[in-house]
Amino acid sequence: MVRLKTWAGNQLQREAKKSQEDYSRGVARRARQFSYQDPACVRNEFERTYMRRVPRVELHADSALTFLDYQASGGHYDAALDASRDVRPGWSRIRDWIDAVGSEGLDQRSRQMQQAIRDNGATFTVEGDPTQQSRPWKLAVVPYLIDASAWSNLEAGLRQRTRLLESILDDLLGPQRLIQQRVLPPELLWANPNFRRSYHRLPVMADEQGRRQRLIVSATDVARSSDGNWLVTGDRTRAPSGLGYLLENRVVTTQVLSQLARSCNVRRLAGFFFKLRQRIQTLAPRMRDNPRVALLTPGPQSYRYFEDAYLARYLGYNLVQGSDLAVRGERLNLKTLGGLMPIEVLWRHVSDHKCDPLELDPNSIEGVTGLLRTVRSGVVAIANSIGSEMAQMPALAPFLPAACKFLFSEELLLPNLDTYWCGGEKERRFVLDNLDDLVIRDAFTINETPPRVVGELSEEQKRELRQRIENKPFSFVAHRRMQHATTPVWADGALKSWHVSLRTFQVGEGDNVEVLPGGLARVSASPNQLLASPTAGQLTVDCWVTDPQPDHRDLTLLPDPTAQVPIVRTGDEMPSRVAEHLYWLGRYVERCESIARLLRTTLKRLADDSTPSKQSATARLIAALAGVGQIPPDHAIEEFDSTLPEPDIVLPGSVFSRSEPQGLQRAAMAMVYNATTVRDRLSIDAYRILQRVSDELSIAPPTQTGEIGPAIERLNRLIFDLLAFAGLTAESMTRTHTYLFLQLGRRIERTHQMGELIATTLVGVRKNDRSLCEAVLETSDSLMTYHSRYMNVVRPDLVLDLLVTDDTNPRSIAFQLRDINTTLDSMPRENVAIGLQDDRRLAREMLHHLEMTQAGVFEANSDGKRTDLQDWLDKIISELPKLSDAVAAQFFFHTSATQLLTGATEAEDAPDLTRQQRHQEEVAE
Repeated sequence: MVRLKTWAGNQLQREAKKSQEDYSRGVARRARQFSYQDPACVRNEFERTYMRRVPRVELHADSALTFLDYQASGGHYDAALDASRDVRPGWSRIRDWIDAVGSEGLDQRSRQMQQAIRDNGATFTVEGDPTQQSRPWKLAVVPYLIDASAWSNLEAGLRQRTRLLESILDDLLGPQRLIQQRVLPPELLWANPNFRRSYHRLPVMADEQGRRQRLIVSATDVARSSDGNWLVTGDRTRAPSGLGYLLENRVVTTQVLSQLARSCNVRRLAGFFFKLRQRIQTLAPRMRDNPRVALLTPGPQSYRYFEDAYLARYLGYNLVQGSDLAVRGERLNLKTLGGLMPIEVLWRHVSDHKCDPLELDPNSIEGVTGLLRTVRSGVVAIANSIGSEMAQMPALAPFLPAACKFLFSEELLLPNLDTYWCGGEKERRFVLDNLDDLVIRDAFTINETPPRVVGELSEEQKRELRQRIENKPFSFVAHRRMQHATTPVWADGALKSWHVSLRTFQVGEGDNVEVLPGGLARVSASPNQLLASPTAGQLTVDCWVTDPQPDHRDLTLLPDPTAQVPIVRTGDEMPSRVAEHLYWLGRYVERCESIARLLRTTLKRLADDSTPSKQSATARLIAALAGVGQIPPDHAIEEFDSTLPEPDIVLPGSVFSRSEPQGLQRAAMAMVYNATTVRDRLSIDAYRILQRVSDELSIAPPTQTGEIGPAIERLNRLIFDLLAFAGLTAESMTRTHTYLFLQLGRRIERTHQMGELIATTLVGVRKNDRSLCEAVLETSDSLMTYHSRYMNVVRPDLVLDLLVTDDTNPRSIAFQLRDINTTLDSMPRENVAIGLQDDRRLAREMLHHLEMTQAGVFEANSDGKRTDLQDWLDKIISELPKLSDAVAAQFFFHTSATQLLTGATEAEDAPDLTRQQRHQEEVAE
């Protein structure tokens, strides 16, 4: 039984008997009361005042959906409806909005959100996934709302818990009174495989107030139980993930639902991030007004790389990897093109034991050798401090109430989910007797082994688990299944009641704790799926904490306009790793464009081989595809067989295959990989373009002759996007080293592609083949320029002049070589260098070789071949790899070997390659 929604034409006449003028005045009055600007929303809102008087009737099949169609799951606390099905405080505006927009409006806004997420490149990688495949972030349209009164109780508990975990961590890594007084069992420390003796009494940098704090940023996983009370399901004190994703959720949600967010008086997040940045800044041992802060990320292969890049951009920090840093003496330095620059604060998102391969895990490639030495010297601050993972072990949860009484003489305000550490005899017997009703997880680690719901295991798995608990009881904890509360979720065209959990975030500042208003909310139809990490693929919703009155504070993350900041126009602070990825990004972008242009020209000729001259041009274009590695050489032909009545040659499927090391797909995937690695250096619009290119190529274009048209259209869109990226970088990117390395890669690759194109098409032209010449000009985007100069005259020597020696043509080899020399001259160099370095010397030699070229090199000899041109091109093409190696040796000094553009070298065949380079080559496999 629901209230029947009707239109004004019948309901208003039956209930109010008003005239059209009265109805219009009513709509105007309602418009002044509500913030909606959509007339349809205002009209529906006005009509709803009359609907509430209508008695309950059966809903017909063709009736429109209303919020009251939402059915909360029985036996669970529901965020929107109470036990009597009345709307809870704060949810009335969301109810009215849902009724106003209807199912079509929700579907439309849901699509807008997903499109915005795709445009922003918001992706995640499932932790532990061996394929490391990125997946789009998932966000539902209806927010999860918490009213101010309910939030204040949770906030007080979170503040106390953050201070408690800080005190426990400081004690475990210091005097260890809690263990001495038997508040905590000694096994939590001495049987813990995550504990390293190097953590003990590791000094902590004091801030400007003299406070020494280990936990700067922490997170708490909470959920409401069936009675509505908040329970803690886990703590994250090492390097909690989710801040970047919840920020993305808020940006997208307020972009799509801006009017609804304002009308609900949603608390803003800027204040928390302002406090976070301010707190990290106070940790700096010197230069506290403007310290150099770096965010240490595990790298693109990490499940959290997107949000690391997102946070670095948002907060204005340097995003670095372990290979970007070096310890010299007692200082931690950033390896940049301009030399070593000291780091004041390192916000690490790398596991504790991987931070220093010298003193901790010798196999780690994510940390920095000697990092602990710099911590002991007191010249760098680490947030959170190394060893902070000890406060997030699940085995600690049962002992928190006793620890709170011992340390603070207070009751624990925010209780834990009932948790049992199997190291205690009584608790172990209880767990083994009630195993089917419990969830078992590792006592000391969080993410390495997923929780096991015993009731879902087979009998053999249960016996094995029971035996493991009996053999090593202190390594396991158990807790009851959480009866998560529910919230409305728009999924599959309906408003459903799904379970919800929340990850909150706190910034510690002594006894003061700043709690982010809201958090990362995840929803699922099955509560067991919420036991996994936030990057396991669950649907998320934006969490709104609402106030009775709007917040008019002017919160911003912009710097203080009165602060003294020196004017900077250099780019010497760029890490060499970033420079390398920008260089290869430029190469792969140009490679994709060159391949796409050649493929498009070839497909056009395949679709219209009506004359022998066009057939000959097509054969040469196919040979050009083979020359640049797009198809196997045995597919290339010199001429069509004229004895065949209807020549029918199609491009092989390998052209669009991901397994081809030099193919279009592999080039595009490598392009996106490099762009992802340096996404904090690219504008959002630039990254969106490259992401769209990748999406365009995710489905291979058809290659059969009957379907050439759709393939050409797809290649057209691909080329347009790549040209948009080129235009955006040319017009919007400052001429710092970011631009220089990107352009250097493009110029070197364009020289190579142009040289190969000419060598496979025009060197062996025996006559003035107009069709072939025009095909080459079209492929090189120079057809219009040629015709504007020479009208209808088409001669190979004129074409070669335009494509080789004309330095006014941005597509010519001469233009590329001049720009390469100019760019290399602008690069940062050591002042002590005498003479030309190898990269500049090779570039000068190639340009000199071009300038000494005589016009006669383009002329054919007596047998119709341009052998002089072939020799000239061979020299240029053979020198390009040497130039690329010289650039790598000069600037990319963080690695021991160069990357390979082809990606053909297997990891086992190249033992000297670093892991980063092998991933670069195998990214498409």
